Amino acid sequence: MEPAGRDRRDAARSGVLFVQAIVTLAFAALARLALDDITTDNSTGFLPEYRLLVVAGVWYLVVAYKLFGEGWRVFGAASVIAVAAAVWVASDGLGHKRDGGWSVFWPEYSVMLAAWLWFLAMALVLFVLGRRAMPESSAGGG
Repeated sequence: MEPAGRDRRDAARSGVLFVQAIVTLAFAALARLALDDITTDNSTGFLPEYRLLVVAGVWYLVVAYKLFGEGWRVFGAASVIAVAAAVWVASDGLGHKRDGGWSVFWPEYSVMLAAWLWFLAMALVLFVLGRRAMPESSAGGG
C-alpha cells in the first residue's frame, strides 16, 4: 500500500506546483502590463497598478518561502532578491521621466526587467518541478 499513498502525495504535490506555476505566470503577465502602464502613461494615479505589483510581490515571496521549505534554497533566495530589488526600485517611483527622455538602460528599468524575467523563469521552474514530482504511473501515460 505504500506506493499508492506515495503516488497520491506525489500527484497532489505535482498539482500544487502546476497551480503555483500558472499563478506565477499570470502575475508575471499582469505585472508586465502594470509596469507598462506606469512607465508609459502621463497620469499620476497608478494606485491599482501599484496594488497589483504589491500582491504579485507577496505571491512571489510565498512561493519563495515554499521553495525554501522544500530545499530549493537557491531558487527561493533568488526570488527574495528579485522581489527586494523590485521593491527598492519601485520605492523611488517608476515612470518618472529623466532629462534626455526615456531609456531602457536606466538601472530601475533594468532591475524591473531582470526581476520580471526571473519570475517568468520561476514559472517554468515550478512547472518542471511539478512534472518531476508527478508519479511514475501518471508520467508514463499508463
